[in-house]
Formats: sequence, C-alpha cells, structure tokens
Amino acid sequence: MESAISLTLNEAGYVVEQSNTAINRAVDRGVIKAKIQRRGKTRLRKVGPAELRFLAISGEVERKLTPAGRREVYEAMRRLSTDAHRLEIGVMTFQLVDVDRRIAERLKRLADIKTLVVEAANAEPVVRGTNAPVYEVAALTRGQTVAEIVEDYPGLTPAQVEAAVEYAQVYPKAGRPLPARSLKRMLSDMAASGVWDVEGDGEPIEPRQIT
Repeated sequence: MESAISLTLNEAGYVVEQSNTAINRAVDRGVIKAKIQRRGKTRLRKVGPAELRFLAISGEVERKLTPAGRREVYEAMRRLSTDAHRLEIGVMTFQLVDVDRRIAERLKRLADIKTLVVEAANAEPVVRGTNAPVYEVAALTRGQTVAEIVEDYPGLTPAQVEAAVEYAQVYPKAGRPLPARSLKRMLSDMAASGVWDVEGDGEPIEPRQIT
C-alpha cells in the first residue's frame, strides 16, 4: 500500500465500505485521527493508510478489545510500515494481507470512477464523453432502472451509470434532492394518466417527442 495515500472521510468510507456517518463518528470520538487540509475557506479532514487499515478491522477489534486495547492497536497500526502485512502486539496477531488487497481494489475502483467523470471549475461534473450530468444520472436510479436510464441517455452505458451512482455517493451534492424520474418519463407518465391539460379544455394533450 502506498504511504502517501490521503483521503477525505467520504473517500475513506467508500474504500473500507462503511457509511460516511460511521467514519465521521470515528474521527469525532477520537477513535482515529484525521489531518486538516485547507482548500480556500474549506477545511477537509483526511486520513491515511493506518486509518484505512484500522477501520477495515474495526469490527473485529471492537468485538474483542476494550477501548484501551483498541487505542493500542490503532497506535501500533500507525507505526507499522505500509510494506508490512502483519501486526503483532503481545499475544495478538493481525494478518493484513487480505485487508490490504481489498483496500487496494477499492482504491483502484475509486480512481476508475474519477476517470469516468469530467470535473470542471464552476461547472457540474458530467460523465466523460457525454453531456450527461453525473448527479442527475445518479438521482434517476432512485426511480428508474439502469436500462431505462440508458434508454433516456443513449450515449451512456450501464457501467457509466453505476460509476455516476458511486461518484455521487463519495462526493455528494449539497442542496435539494434531484428528480428520480427523467423529464421524458415524467411527461410520459402525465400523458398516460390523462391529467396533462395545459390548455384547460379538459382534454389531455399529446406529448411532443422528447429528444
């Protein structure tokens, strides 16, 4: 594992497959330590390899050790080289080969997701090679199947839709939730229900083709 890894708490949660709430709680309660990185007026809390490793085994550690024991394991983890895959503390031994392999896999997936998204200053991120807004695509999965989303955005592939969902999970957008149905499908639903009557004559209006 690379020693220079530095992840936001959301990124760390994705890598160790735990909720953002759980990772933030671990930092707030002093279970793990985070470094503060300033980006303009924003303060980001970031963690490194030792924190990822500890979080990955935290379930096992919590079941077997007291809070003092957990702190001892964490401090030993911080001293352990990233090239070492075995941690020994007294009679306790932690094998980290599988832990490090899984972390490496998730880090690669996170990197792949970011390459599938185009981020630009003062602009909404879009799926690379398309003009499909990442957060809009991700929001649609709440109300549509992946196949329906690909039908609404012919330039997208199922893999790109999944990447958009994971990107939005790691880098959530602030503000109101976006619609869970595309405009095309909302208009189609209204026409099918017979309640679309913008002219006020009591007759449903045939929807125009949405492209």
